[in-house]
Amino acid sequence: MINYKFQFFFILGSVILWSCSYAQDQNHKAETVKMDINYKPGESRSLISLRFMLYDTANNHIFKLHPEIQYIAVSFIQDRPEVIWVRDNPDTRSYYDMSFKGDSVDILNKYGPIHFRAPEISLNQLLEYQKFNFPTHWEIGETIYKDSIVYSLIYSTSVQTEIPANGMAARLHGRYEDLAKQIADELQKKSISNLPDSIIVLQGVIERGKDQSIEELKLIVGKQSTFSDTALQVLGNDKNKWHAATYFSGVTGASIIKFYIELRADGTVTILPSKYMDAKNL
Repeated sequence: MINYKFQFFFILGSVILWSCSYAQDQNHKAETVKMDINYKPGESRSLISLRFMLYDTANNHIFKLHPEIQYIAVSFIQDRPEVIWVRDNPDTRSYYDMSFKGDSVDILNKYGPIHFRAPEISLNQLLEYQKFNFPTHWEIGETIYKDSIVYSLIYSTSVQTEIPANGMAARLHGRYEDLAKQIADELQKKSISNLPDSIIVLQGVIERGKDQSIEELKLIVGKQSTFSDTALQVLGNDKNKWHAATYFSGVTGASIIKFYIELRADGTVTILPSKYMDAKNL
């Protein structure tokens, strides 16, 4: 166990709500607070936690067009949205992994561009030029409402390793490359030539269990075509089996799975499946 002492600098005002309770100073005076840190390598500990709200209506049009949405929650890596959760149902949240092309295309198709305002954090402003001898990281999130944004910022020890997801997506017993080749071969058999580049996204449900067929498979992005019909036929074949999605605890569960499928002009096909679990009942 290594003990460190450091000083952090913060502004007290009506906008920033700190996890530690201090009286607000309307003159925004700066104060310095000393604090002991017990750092254990590999262990993550929150050093600073704060939340604040800003008035913002940049996404008001989305809430008007989709009144079922209660909020849109975002987790950032630096200034890029990493994961988005949309509370579009009183009982569930839709999950979008922005590193997965299928989710990024799906959410854009549903709601159009979403305007994000990731706060720029200067460590020097908060920690008075303190240099640490152990790893630290920021966890930045924002929750978008119709007329405001609530930010959540946590500064912690250790390297950021936690994945903002429930678990890993369902796994195919086989290779997606083989299914992609089946789609391409079927299109060739149908004597379809001069195919343009095309992108579709399919969505299905894998129930809990080891050898499950896909259910409720449907086209969610792209126009209905011979390409989409063939993709639905190949992926929906009962011979294809999946191992259910797995929570990080090791328990399996029913989940939604998506497939980003691209057809190129030379007739070749690529299938990219969801990487993380989109729990059906969360």
